[in-house]
Amino acid sequence: MMSSRVVYFDHSTESESPNEPFRAGEAGFVWVNEDGDMTSDTRVLIPPNTVHALHAHGVIEQINALDLALGPLDEGREAVVAPGTVEDVTRIFYEADRMTYGQVHDLCVAAIDGTEYRIVIDNREYQRTLSRLQFLSGTAARLGHGLRFRIG
Repeated sequence: MMSSRVVYFDHSTESESPNEPFRAGEAGFVWVNEDGDMTSDTRVLIPPNTVHALHAHGVIEQINALDLALGPLDEGREAVVAPGTVEDVTRIFYEADRMTYGQVHDLCVAAIDGTEYRIVIDNREYQRTLSRLQFLSGTAARLGHGLRFRIG
């Protein structure tokens, strides 16, 4: 019988490509040309801390409930939010900001072969990333761009 152990995400070694089961992501603008071809960029890197907080607080689920041009957003997948829906994403990010302020969240990310993988959310980093996502989605709405999200 295997003993159960707990592994916490190490914020001090955080990278753009964290070890499984921890995940990171990115977000950027989407442009559609006259032929309907999409081009996108990366404007915000979403660290594992924020990816897992967004999942735990239902933000990813709320984005997936929107009328997406491509998606749903999930592990290893991209989602594209059409320009007409971007303002809804901005509202979702502002609401997410209020969910965590001043609280400690110790979240289970996965349980694999007797090992529980957990992350304690660094609220300061989470708030900074949410601020970047709010600015990105607000700017996209003003400029008439869509948004692309990816979770690795």
